[in-house]
Amino acid sequence: MPSDDHHRSRGVTHPLYADVIVPRHIAKAFTYIVPAALAHTISIGQKVLVPFGRTILEGAVIALNVGIPKGMGTTHLKEITSLVDDSQDAEPTPARLELSRAIAEYYVAPWGQCLRLLQSRHSHERASKRRYLVTHQGRTALTSGTCPDHIHGMLARIAKRPQGILESTLIKPRDRASRNTFEALKQRAWIAAAPPPAAHPDVEMQTSFPMIGDGQDHPKDASVHGHVIIESPKPDPLWIGRMTDCLHSNRPHKIVLHAPWKQRVTRLADAIQQTLAVGKSAIVLVGEIAKVAWFERLLSDFIDNPATLRSPSRVSPHRTPGRHGSPSVIVGTRSAVFTPCKTVGLIWVEGEEDPAFKEPQEPRYHARDVAWMRAQTDGALLVLASSHPSLESIFDPHADIRTVPVEQADRPTIELVDLRQEPGGTLFSRRLVEAMREAMENRAGIVLFLNRRGYAHTFICRDCGWMPRCSTCAVPLGYSREAGTLACRYCGKGNPLPESCPLCHASHLRSVGEGTERVEADVRRMFPHANILRLDGERLRRPSVGRGLWEKIRSGSWNILIGTQALFQREPLPCRELVGILHADSGLHIPDFRAAERTYQHLDDAVGFARPASEGGRVILQTRLPTHHAVQAVLFNDPQRFYEEEYTARRLLNYPPICHVATLSVMGKDSREVETAAAQWKHRLDESIHEEKTLTLLGPVPTPGRNTQGRYRHQLLVKGTDRAFLCARIRESVERLEHQYRNRRMTFVVDMDPVDMR
Repeated sequence: MPSDDHHRSRGVTHPLYADVIVPRHIAKAFTYIVPAALAHTISIGQKVLVPFGRTILEGAVIALNVGIPKGMGTTHLKEITSLVDDSQDAEPTPARLELSRAIAEYYVAPWGQCLRLLQSRHSHERASKRRYLVTHQGRTALTSGTCPDHIHGMLARIAKRPQGILESTLIKPRDRASRNTFEALKQRAWIAAAPPPAAHPDVEMQTSFPMIGDGQDHPKDASVHGHVIIESPKPDPLWIGRMTDCLHSNRPHKIVLHAPWKQRVTRLADAIQQTLAVGKSAIVLVGEIAKVAWFERLLSDFIDNPATLRSPSRVSPHRTPGRHGSPSVIVGTRSAVFTPCKTVGLIWVEGEEDPAFKEPQEPRYHARDVAWMRAQTDGALLVLASSHPSLESIFDPHADIRTVPVEQADRPTIELVDLRQEPGGTLFSRRLVEAMREAMENRAGIVLFLNRRGYAHTFICRDCGWMPRCSTCAVPLGYSREAGTLACRYCGKGNPLPESCPLCHASHLRSVGEGTERVEADVRRMFPHANILRLDGERLRRPSVGRGLWEKIRSGSWNILIGTQALFQREPLPCRELVGILHADSGLHIPDFRAAERTYQHLDDAVGFARPASEGGRVILQTRLPTHHAVQAVLFNDPQRFYEEEYTARRLLNYPPICHVATLSVMGKDSREVETAAAQWKHRLDESIHEEKTLTLLGPVPTPGRNTQGRYRHQLLVKGTDRAFLCARIRESVERLEHQYRNRRMTFVVDMDPVDMR
């Protein structure tokens, strides 16, 4: 590939051609003619505007060539429209472009789609809010009559607005004429971007949470966030020494930190201090956006210079950490891993097992894996931190596993209740009811955990066995008493609860499976005067309701808190004296090979809501599977037992981390065509398997619960131990099928390392 210096030194005696990738579902690059006016300024990695069909797209230059590529004619080649004004965004460097290419290979995704990862949503927001004003030269052109007719209208329109006009208002989607007019005005310097409004640099740091006292004097070295008291970090010489060695080596390192969250916070603070001390920046990734502000506020108490804290939306392109100014600490969700920071020394993934780190849309990357790709590129330290790391991390042969066990003194008393010994249909065992009454008498707080929302899982006719199902997704409809409807948990389509069975007309409809609404109804009957709050996905659908609910929870004014895994999605909540886990094994019946792992994680988190036994903390764990290794590991505080037994089960069934898995989905409006295409996909993969390289193919099968907007879906599961071979075979088969089924009448979806197999 010719260098940029070569292109600039050669002058413009020969035409220059650029290979450009565009953010579309397209794997290949497109060749464009570089206009003579841009020949001296264009470079690899630069963003450009190019004509693409009937619209103008923003792409990135990945190669420059002096001559026309072999076998290509110039008749249909188009010219690059212009360079992109990078005043509002950071230009993708060759290293970042290479990262996007590696992601495309790793996740079997078009490189063009991976280009979008370099264009964060914050840059799009800034672009859409960018205003343009008419310059002095532009007004002179208007008054003197020298403005050409084809651009006069837009220039005059902008001139009428003293505050300027938004770029998104001036340029209509898929309208090349408006884009060309806009670019012509910029090239003549007749319009210019208005300066951004002044804002306090730490405006986002003003986010605060209610400080809830507990009637006690806190030590001076403690920080209060919500009701949680966090002691300032006490130096850990071994940890600090390890951080120092890794950061000074300028080579990639991966550490899996298996520790309680308070110990993780102190070690995170130490790691950040060490990173800043060597003049490098740190990136901290959290799963949920609601945690970002809380983590910024928390870390501001523990690091020497809180002004270094930034979120990706507040990273200036001209003061990118490591380019100019002092290093920064970037705190954000999964997309923050792409923050343009040249001198990154530390990438910390907090709660690395969180499914929120998996991007649901193409290219469906996992931030945990992309963080390791970036750490390898930048020679940085990657720390995967969690109270219960994923099996993929804990058994990673390339990782240094660091374990900080939970001290037995910090654990509550855990009592196991075998629901098989209780009356059928029991939701509250006798022991749990007695414990709740005792807690209410002592004015102690109660947390009830059940990871199933709604009133009932579904209904069934006791006479004929009829069950209401979604007409689109073919799955049982869940019942919400609060809404008074039966609703599909996938597509949201709902129906009223019938008074009788539509098949046999019997009125004997019985609820099956309890949810948090049912729990709340029963608790209100038992304790009519208690202040009861319920937190689940139904309550959090409306942001205004969710905000008010979280404020009530933080206030600590409640007696009983009922919740699902939604309880774990924000900052740690206040610990209480009694925690009741109603059906510890409910998650074990989900058709997903990670069901046991998720159950163990949720149970471990639920136990964390209880205070230590020395402070009266008590957990009553109800289950019908008391001997399951997920339940036993939580009961005896023995995570190693869970990991060893679960790894053995995965090895027997050949699931990650033993192998790599991909789900391949075919979607279309014709059910027979979808079924045929899925069968063809399996056949093509079968053909590509060599004797020395084997893949395991399961399916195809229709996927109930995933059919939306009248589209049918079939799915295959592919397993292989050699990831490179697996990805190559899948990519080859997808390209052949997409060529066969043109005009996008069929959609072929590849999800490498899926986190949800249901």
